[in-house]
Amino acid sequence: MRIKTQHRQVFWNGLIILTSICAIYLTIFSLIRGIVDVFPFLYFLPIILFVYFYPHRGVMFSLLLSIIYISLVYYYGFSDPKLIAVSTAWFVIFVTFGVVTSSFAESLRAEERKYQRIFENSQAGIFTFDCKTLQIKEINEKCAQMLKYERDDLIARDLSVILPNSINQDRFIFNVRKAAITGEVELIFHTSEGGERQFLVTTTIVPNYIAVCSAIDITERKLAEKVIQKAKEELEIRVKERTEELLRANEVLKAEIQERKRFEEAIQLANRKLNTLSSITRHDILNQITALIMYLSLAQEIVNEPILRDHLDKIEKITELIQKQIRFTRDYQNIGTNAPMWQNVQLSIDNAISDLHLGSVALDVDVDNLEIYADMLLEKVFYNLVENTLRHGEKVTKIKFYFEHNDSGGILICEDNGIGIPPNVKEKIFKREYYRNTGYGLFLVTEILSITGLSIKETGEFNHGARFKISIPLEFFRFTN
Repeated sequence: MRIKTQHRQVFWNGLIILTSICAIYLTIFSLIRGIVDVFPFLYFLPIILFVYFYPHRGVMFSLLLSIIYISLVYYYGFSDPKLIAVSTAWFVIFVTFGVVTSSFAESLRAEERKYQRIFENSQAGIFTFDCKTLQIKEINEKCAQMLKYERDDLIARDLSVILPNSINQDRFIFNVRKAAITGEVELIFHTSEGGERQFLVTTTIVPNYIAVCSAIDITERKLAEKVIQKAKEELEIRVKERTEELLRANEVLKAEIQERKRFEEAIQLANRKLNTLSSITRHDILNQITALIMYLSLAQEIVNEPILRDHLDKIEKITELIQKQIRFTRDYQNIGTNAPMWQNVQLSIDNAISDLHLGSVALDVDVDNLEIYADMLLEKVFYNLVENTLRHGEKVTKIKFYFEHNDSGGILICEDNGIGIPPNVKEKIFKREYYRNTGYGLFLVTEILSITGLSIKETGEFNHGARFKISIPLEFFRFTN
């Protein structure tokens, strides 16, 4: 490219020198022979040529050529005043012509440099081609790099070198020739390595039927779009397959639920029958035990033998214990038979103590609008806690219920100021053991609470009062407005 430019510059410099010499020679030749009408016009050609290639020196060149011209006229035609006057006018015309054309050429050259810089430094690929011959005229470095060519390798080559013949090329050329400006068109270009790059091309027609094309490489974007589209299609397929799996699993689950419902209904029916049978059997046994206790009382009245009376007393105590155990099973058989539900703690405590005689014992309940998700026998929990305190607290004068938050949920606390629980039996009181004629009530409390994952423990200090803490998971308590 540089060599071609140098050859071009040498050619035009030679042409400028040649036309200047011709103009000077013809001036001398004409003046010697007395011809003064034609030779001044010969100076316009070297001035125009010089101003075109060297606009910033055009004034100096036109002034120098004008001085040579007027010097020749003064030298060869000084005796002719008319010729002197005319040559002076031509001197002024030459200088003025040089100034005007230099200024105009400088402006054109500045515009040309500006657009050349834009052409060279654009981040988009730019190339031009002749709409008639489809010959590439110019191409910037960016475009050549994208196509992996040297610029000189593409200039003056046919457009098909980078844009192969195809239906898309024919349609593109047709649209370019038809319209002065085309919209964005996606085209496949060939690189020097035989590869393909996809460009987004915008074309504008300029004078001389030259198409100026701006090209943006969208190959990576198109590849990314294909990858995304493929991933989308695969995802849709997987979603469809997963949906079908879930639908099939849902059908299986529905069938299992229906089977489970039928099984639960059968179990509930069996439980109701067993409970009915147990209730009737328990009622009959209690009636027999009542009769047995009555006969024991009659026997104790007529027996005077001390040893025999002692045996009868023991039989009576054992019978009463059997009676108490059977009554316990009456309460215990209903645990878990109904679904748990949300229950207001304040209302449950009020209902629980309605059958208890508190006497001088003060009851303080501070639970706001707390609700607990628990078994339907929750009232018996509070009943047993209060009844246990009244029976064994001895010096108790106050019972208090209140709620506290902790990291894992909440704690409902029941404490009193009675005698408390000895350390060695704090865990035994919740088992089916006998501690001072109790144990069944607190065992019942533990079973009722465990239905929904609640637990209870005693943390009071002996001789200072009992403190029962019911731990409630976060999802099993709430406060209502």
